[in-house]
Amino acid sequence: MPRERGVILKNLADFQTELARIAAAFVPGMEDWEVRNELPLQVFSDFRMVQDLRVRHKELGVAPGDLHLSQAVPAREMLELLCEAPTSADALEAIFAVTKGHLAAWIKEVLQSSLGVYDLPSTPLLEANIELLKKQIAWAAKGRAALGAVNQGYLAKVTAALAGLGEALSNQERRRAEPVRRARRVGRLPLLDGATPRGFAARASIPPLPGDDSPYSVRERYFAMNFLQEVQASDSCASILFEAPDMPWDFYFDAARHMWDESRHAMFGQIKLTSLGIPVNEVALSTTAYRLRQTIAPHDRYAALTTQEADAFPGKHKGLKAALENNDAVGAMTWSYDIADETQHVRYGQKWLPTLIKAMDDPRSPDQVKADAENWRATVLTMTYRPRAQSVEADAAPVT
Repeated sequence: MPRERGVILKNLADFQTELARIAAAFVPGMEDWEVRNELPLQVFSDFRMVQDLRVRHKELGVAPGDLHLSQAVPAREMLELLCEAPTSADALEAIFAVTKGHLAAWIKEVLQSSLGVYDLPSTPLLEANIELLKKQIAWAAKGRAALGAVNQGYLAKVTAALAGLGEALSNQERRRAEPVRRARRVGRLPLLDGATPRGFAARASIPPLPGDDSPYSVRERYFAMNFLQEVQASDSCASILFEAPDMPWDFYFDAARHMWDESRHAMFGQIKLTSLGIPVNEVALSTTAYRLRQTIAPHDRYAALTTQEADAFPGKHKGLKAALENNDAVGAMTWSYDIADETQHVRYGQKWLPTLIKAMDDPRSPDQVKADAENWRATVLTMTYRPRAQSVEADAAPVT
């Protein structure tokens, strides 16, 4: 019957949501530079797929609900086992090769038991899901090889736990669960510090911002290096995506997009460095901003990120103007798309911060949380992250 089919699709959508959140949580720990920057796209692709599934199960009479209830998701115990992955290689293998492999096989079985013309609208969605999973598995195989050996004992435990996946996803009885009202801590997650990708040196701070009277060649090199550091913003978005309490599902979709945008911005830096003839791994990377943000709650972290992005626009527009004046096409493209993305991120903050504060049962108002975030940035982040800077211009475009 339609509702029974709808429950199966809702189970699938909820499971893939949690699987994507767990994959995101391992982003900061990826020691391979390419994997670190490409994994956010894989996560966001999952959310786009789930978005379509949610539309379909609603059509079949199964409402998504006001909140995504993480503790009601099928196969909860197996998902928690994934959070215990000992290394980044184990995480990539367990999530993509093992779990997504089983998931693709189960979806194929669902297709084979198709109801034909009666449920025909679900068929292309499930077929597209299988194709996405196959592409992700192939991508992860290459990435896992770059990360090193895996723990076969741990993977055997994951494989054994997956034996009941099909039954769990087919179960018509949903778990009862109260909303999670705290930052999530499961297994090894969240990661308290990011990994320095292999081949890169580590740094604790960044050099002072060049003045407007500095040669453009000095300024464009600085900003190329600065964009590369935005991998830390991607990492922080990844941790928020995992740690956030139970929220409306659209929040996780927007958080995943935010994460992917920030990883793209790091790649903007790589493209600009390449145009200058500078190998990307000659630029030392810092994890300081990520590590510091991990010391505060998800909603404070989210406020710190989005208020920092809002404050950075004067510096970004100054960078765009300088690129245009110096016929720097790559720089102008970089600043233009960065400004477009960050404008959207500020909108995300305005939309979701009040809801996130409420979900965390924090009595402070959004204005107070923003003020506290700005004070934290000034007294903790800036003072720790830029200890060698003699002065920082108020309209600078700071590393996020």
